[in-house]
Amino acid sequence: MFSINKLKIITIIIFGGVFFNSHANSLKYILNNSLNNAPELLEAKADVDIAVARVNQAQAQHFPILSVTGNKLLGQYHRDSRDYDDNNFIPGLHGELNLYSFGGIESDVERNEKEQLYYQFKYSETKENIAYTISNLYLKALLAKESITVKKRSLDRHNKIIAELNVIARNDEGRISEYVQAEARKILVEQDINHYEKELMTTLSTLSKYTGFPVGESDLVNPFEGMTVSDMYREFTAENNNKNPAYLVSQADIDAKKMGVKVENKKQLPRVNLTGNITKDDRQIGIDVTWDIINFSSLYSVDEKVSQLNAAQQRMDRVIRDIEEARRLSVINIQKSTQKLKILDAQILSSTKVVDFYQLQFNVARRSLLDVLNAEKELSDVELSYATTLNDLRQGMLDYLYAQGTLSHWALNSLTH
Repeated sequence: MFSINKLKIITIIIFGGVFFNSHANSLKYILNNSLNNAPELLEAKADVDIAVARVNQAQAQHFPILSVTGNKLLGQYHRDSRDYDDNNFIPGLHGELNLYSFGGIESDVERNEKEQLYYQFKYSETKENIAYTISNLYLKALLAKESITVKKRSLDRHNKIIAELNVIARNDEGRISEYVQAEARKILVEQDINHYEKELMTTLSTLSKYTGFPVGESDLVNPFEGMTVSDMYREFTAENNNKNPAYLVSQADIDAKKMGVKVENKKQLPRVNLTGNITKDDRQIGIDVTWDIINFSSLYSVDEKVSQLNAAQQRMDRVIRDIEEARRLSVINIQKSTQKLKILDAQILSSTKVVDFYQLQFNVARRSLLDVLNAEKELSDVELSYATTLNDLRQGMLDYLYAQGTLSHWALNSLTH
């Protein structure tokens, strides 16, 4: 059975044991020290605060409104002189209090509370998305680092071959062509190293944009060290989508849109307000009833809210479909990557033996240099394939956590670095 311990041993052999640096800033450490200060999260937090303010605004419709008024006539004409009013400036107070709105205010409050819940879940979804983006960049940089290690091992083997050929060429000028051939292969390996170093540097630069602090090559370690696939399935598998932020956002959006339809319908009902006016000469109090008997704009607003509700329900179906698909694909990726690692494990051992045998046979003129170089390239390709497949396994585990909506929970769980 291909155990995790065996995988660790093979990884140390291939990558020189450089990925288990206990002093590095692990992915968990990076996530926990960068997520809360991310501009996207601060923006999402501001949206939550805005939603809270809207709830308070809706609730305030139950409270009285007191306004300072001032009136001054600029001109007037009346047939009867007794109808003339004083032209002086008349200060006063106007008060208004809603007595009954047929549930309109209560529905508006509930609608805004649903929207507040929507933005709270949106905050969690944004946190998951940023964590996934950072983790993706981290794994990409880690793969580049591992690829460099593989290519440097190949470069060392080429240098060893060239050193031996250098001695042979000094004593046999007819073997100089072999020396040149080995040098050409070495240059190709150096080009590969340069390519992966560029990819590593650019990825780390992009990663630092999200973290707010520089992430170095020494910080790149296996983020899932100490956690098997079985551990992940057991600890981070949700029974349903009720803990997935994307699902919760869509559900809250539907609830808010339903209340939006209800609010628009309530607006077509009467509103009864208690009103009062006070000036230095007059005191007035009365009941003010407003009811739009004909208001086409209000009817169209109801249609708009119904369409928004239908759109939200369709988004929910798409979100559920995407979550299920992402979960299935991640499981397939994990299974196939694990199986491929077993095959590559055996292939690496065989290719290593082939290189050693061909080298010995070349030394006694039973194999050509081309055979040795081709065997070396095959070994390097297999080791690089192992690094890529190992990255696919990690990517599958990351995708599974993201599909479950538990990536942030994993980052906060048992933080070590």
